[in-house]
This record gives sequence, structure tokens and C-alpha cells, in this order.
Amino acid sequence: MNENENLGILNFNFAVIVHNFLSAARRLIWFVLAAAILAGGYRYWSVNRSYSPKYAASASFAVKASYASNTLTTQSPYIDAVAAVYLSKTFPYVIKSENAQQMIIRELDVSYINGEITATSTGDTGLFKMTVTSNSAQDAYSILLATIHTYEQAASGILGDTQITVINCPTSPPRAPVNKNTARSSGITFCAMVFALGTVLILLFSLTRKTVHSAEDLRKLLNLKCLAYIPKVRLKRRTKNSDAPITITNARVDPVFNESIRNLRVKLQKTLESSDSKVLLITSTLPNEGKTTIATNLALSLASEGKRVILIDGDLRKQSLKGSLGVKEPSAGLVEVLSGSAQNFRLLTVPHSTMLLLSGDETTDTPQRLLDSPRMKQIIDLLRTKLDFVIIDSPPAGILSDTATMAKYTDATVYVVRQDHANSAQILDTIQALSSDNVTLLGCVLNHTQAGTTRYGYGSKYGAGYGYGYHYGKNYGYGYSYKRYRADESDDEVSAEELTHEINNPGATE
Repeated sequence: MNENENLGILNFNFAVIVHNFLSAARRLIWFVLAAAILAGGYRYWSVNRSYSPKYAASASFAVKASYASNTLTTQSPYIDAVAAVYLSKTFPYVIKSENAQQMIIRELDVSYINGEITATSTGDTGLFKMTVTSNSAQDAYSILLATIHTYEQAASGILGDTQITVINCPTSPPRAPVNKNTARSSGITFCAMVFALGTVLILLFSLTRKTVHSAEDLRKLLNLKCLAYIPKVRLKRRTKNSDAPITITNARVDPVFNESIRNLRVKLQKTLESSDSKVLLITSTLPNEGKTTIATNLALSLASEGKRVILIDGDLRKQSLKGSLGVKEPSAGLVEVLSGSAQNFRLLTVPHSTMLLLSGDETTDTPQRLLDSPRMKQIIDLLRTKLDFVIIDSPPAGILSDTATMAKYTDATVYVVRQDHANSAQILDTIQALSSDNVTLLGCVLNHTQAGTTRYGYGSKYGAGYGYGYHYGKNYGYGYSYKRYRADESDDEVSAEELTHEINNPGATE
């Protein structure tokens, strides 16, 4: 299978397209909304800032002039349309003449005319309409009155003896501007346009994203089998504790999740035992893909079957296993043990399980020196001989080389892929890098799946036919018992104290 085919568009169904869009929208819609609000706000501010209200005052009147035209010397106060058009055309020359301007300024007792004066003929009535536009309602009204008052005298020098008869004139300044402030509507429109554009971009982004949604996608991309679908977990709201860990020992976790973990455990257990493999590494491409949840619950499930299991926090840069199991007591982990700084080191026991835990409180930004050491190999070899399974939760292999270093101590690796999370190219590059380091990959776990997006859907597979809860312990009232191991039950059993002593004293039992 060539790389171009691997990275090609996966066969999405409609549910996948909707899921991709909603998933992308949940992450990006707030940026789009913020951008839309900012753009709309800026548009409102700029339009509102440049807005200047304009007020218009108009008057209608007839003109009688003795200019060289019989039409204009009529004694009727209502001149014909031709004469009115002629007068409206000569009006700018009259009113803009220096003499007229000075007369209006003196009439208003101002230094300049704060307005624009225009004139038109009103249809076939032969009336003359003069309009004054200004950014001040009072100025528009005052200039109109001053122009009417001085027009006869100003026009006489150009048109000869001129008389006007006012037909209609306002008695007060205009109350409302003739131009509206469109800042609000413009801002809303701009905001809506940017939001719509952002939504379209999210849709295009979701359509072009090449991520994994199903076992078929994994097969096409990696040629690896999907060991299990692990559904997205929604805790049942039975208590006020919102920080309860997502584990199969938590009664609030959906039974579908528990059954999917059981399915994964059965497959892995069969494969590991057939090849006499004991040390299993759990990794992923990126953070937040759920590898810690998978590692934790796989170890709990194996322990529930009476297996001697230890879970190791292999992420020396960020120790998180204690939090996922609700363990709050101080402890030393690989950082302390490998560096030799551990004091009073002991393995932890997990509530409601026989599983052991190696996880600490210290972290390091340079774990390579500690991981690539004889001491690390010595600890893994010791645990391999004493226990049935060693589960290591490692850092994301796609961004750190720690996983490849740690993998050389393990027998096999399970790769966790969160649905619609890491890009297909990132996953492929990481798998190829691990393969080049001779890491044995058993398969992938598709995590955080949602019904309808995996083609086969986990709901139809696990939702029916299982009438029991998959939890642990007599106090919880769950469906089956398991073997608890203690040092006094069998020569083959081992206690946390014994293992702690041997880790602290390497070679003591040799």
C-alpha cells in the first residue's frame, strides 16, 4: 500500500461528515464568534465615527424677473416650467457670486456659510424649490431664511429686477437628519458575514481533515488491526463527585465502556500468553488520546482475573497515573528510583484491585539518561520474572523519543488512536518511526468513539446481550469473583513489600 493511498481521503459517511464538522466547530466556533464580534464592533465604530448628521431645510417660491425673456417678465407669480428650469440653472451662479455670499454672511452675522444651497424646479408646476443642507439643523434653517431674504437683491444684478413669492417655508429648524446613522445595521451585517464565512471555513476544514474514524480507516492507513473500540465515556450523575476517575471500578461508568475494555483484555491476553509476552507498552501519537485511561483499565481488568499485574507510569515528564486511579498519597516513581533519590520507596496498591502501581511525584525534562540505563533494564527484568503482566503507560510517541527508548525493554506495544484527533500523516509517521526501531506493534485501539461514526458502531455490538455490570468487589455487588493474590497463599505469589525490597536491593535474590 503506497503512502499516497494511505494519506488519501478516507471513506467518510454522512455521520462522519457531521461528526467532523461538529467536532471542529466545538473547538473553533469561539474563535469565529470572537472574530465576528470584533469585526462587527470595528465596523460599528468606524461607521459611527465617520457619521455626520445632515439636516435639510427647504422652501418653495415663485420668481418674477425682468431678464431678457418674455416668459420671465410675466406678471403671474407662477411662472411656467421652462422659466423655472432656467432660473434653477442660473441659481448657482447667483447664489455663489461673491456679492450674494457676502450678503448672506452679513445677514447671518457669521464668518462663513455652514451649509450647501441648491435649487431645482418642481415638476411641471413651475415652482422654484430651494434647499439648504447643513450639519446643524439651526444653521440649515437660518441659512434658508437668509438666502430667501437676500435673493432678490443678489439676483437683481444678474437677472435684472427680481421678485420672489414664497409659497411654502418652514417655521422652525428640521428635527431629524436626512441621512441615517447606519453604524448599528452595518456592524450587525458585518458580524453576520464574518460569522458565516468562519462557519464555511470550519466546514471546509472539517471536510479536508484526514483523521481516523473506523477500523477500516486504520487498516487502510496502517495495515494494523483494530483490537477494540472504546466509546466516549459519560459518567452517570449519581453523586456530586465530578472528579471520579474513568475506570471499570467506578459504578458511574457506562457498562458499554466496561465491556469494551473486557473485549480488549481478552484479545490481548490471548495474544500475549501465546507468545509468552509479559511486558506491554501503551502509547499514542499525541497527548489527550486516552492512552493512560486504556493502560489503567487494561491493568485493572487483568488484575480482576487474578493476574499479577503492575502498572508503571512511564511518562517521566508528566506523572499522571496516580490521579487517574484516585491515589493521593506521596510516592516515588521511576524518576526517583532510576536517579537513586528515592527514600522509603515502595510500590503502591490500588483501591478495590490487586494491581500494583509504580508512579511518583517527581518529573524530569531530560528522561533519556534515566530510561536508557542498566537500572531501567534491571527493574523491568525483575518485574518480568515476578509478575504475569507489566503494563507501561508511555509518553506520546508522536512528539517524544522517550517511547522508542522504553520500547526496547518491552515485548509488545498497543497503539491508541483517538477518533478524529491526530492527523493521518502524524499517525503514519509515528508508526513508521516505531517500526524502524523494531517495536512490535500488536494493533491499535480506537478510543473515544461515538455511535454511528465507526461504520459498524459500538452500540449495536455491545448495547444488547450483556445483562450484567462489569465491576469488581463484593461490596459493589458485581457479577463475578476474582482471585486475590497474597504472599502467604502460594509460593508463586508475590507481595508489594517483596517486590519493593527486591527493586531497592538489586541482586539480593541472586
